[in-house]
Amino acid sequence: MVHPIVENKRATLLYFLVWVLLVGIHFLIIYWFYEDIDTTYAIIDGLVFNTLFIIISFAIWYIARYNSPTKSSLLSLSINHLASLLLFTVIWIALGQYFSKQFINDEVYTNFLNDTIPWRVISSLFLYFITVLIYYLILYYNDLQERRSKELTLIDMVNESELKVLKSQINPHFLFNSLNSISSLTVTNASKAQEMIIKLSDFLRYTVSKGDNRFSNLEQEMDNIQRYLDIEKIRFGDKLLFEFDVEDICKECSIPVMILQPLYENALKHGVYESSEPIIIRTECRKEEDHVFIRILNNYEKSVSQVKGAGIGLKNIKERLRLIYKHTDLVKIIKTENTFEVQLFIPQVKTDHE
Repeated sequence: MVHPIVENKRATLLYFLVWVLLVGIHFLIIYWFYEDIDTTYAIIDGLVFNTLFIIISFAIWYIARYNSPTKSSLLSLSINHLASLLLFTVIWIALGQYFSKQFINDEVYTNFLNDTIPWRVISSLFLYFITVLIYYLILYYNDLQERRSKELTLIDMVNESELKVLKSQINPHFLFNSLNSISSLTVTNASKAQEMIIKLSDFLRYTVSKGDNRFSNLEQEMDNIQRYLDIEKIRFGDKLLFEFDVEDICKECSIPVMILQPLYENALKHGVYESSEPIIIRTECRKEEDHVFIRILNNYEKSVSQVKGAGIGLKNIKERLRLIYKHTDLVKIIKTENTFEVQLFIPQVKTDHE
């Protein structure tokens, strides 16, 4: 771990500002309480002793770092710090007197040095424990930040796992439906079954090519939705109609991979499957400030008993958007007597996962 004083310029500047403050306090104490000491001597005394303190206090950091209250017993901690304090005091006062005498050759000042040893010892005690306290606060803060970072990493890993589980629920669901459709077509229309297999292959190739990617642009997703609808169109024929009204500016917008496909599955399952009349699935998309708005609307026959499902598709969409964007209001469902509408609000700000 880098010494916190030299870790960044702001900490270094603050450290030396404190040093300047200590020099000033030191000078004022001598100037007010020791009138027989020359002003120049008072300044030199403050500079020498506090410069030495600044230098020696660098080493106190390593003493505090390797004597953590959480890892050492109270007895061990006390012994180590008392020994360090004794060594710090002896070195500080001895070197302070030595260097001061190199600059000042005066008997009055020499007597002053000897007479003030007791209060210098008290100053040493105070400065040492204040320094240790500050260093322990820094260590505690760094430890807190490290724990927070690890917690965020863990949360991110959990979210990643949840997203993979949700995606794994979506892909097999569609695959099973498509294989069932192909199975039916092999009996009634072999050529359409072959066409459906080719389109399904293209659809799955896109899904696999994305791998663990979480995001794609809307244009690529809509191209894949077109493949999906083409597959279902082979089965349902004129019973299934679809319209697209997508602004060009939306095509490069970023959206989660495969987030739309379950909505079309839902529209087919609850609209087309049991309907005797044509069902239109309409898709609209527009860019609005910091998000892209996607609206998928389909009609259905009120008189027809609709297929009851587990609602996995819509639940997955809500959960995936919550995990990615940390919002719970990105999906809106509007149901009337003969229409079912899903609105998506996809943020276009950079996410933690991009």
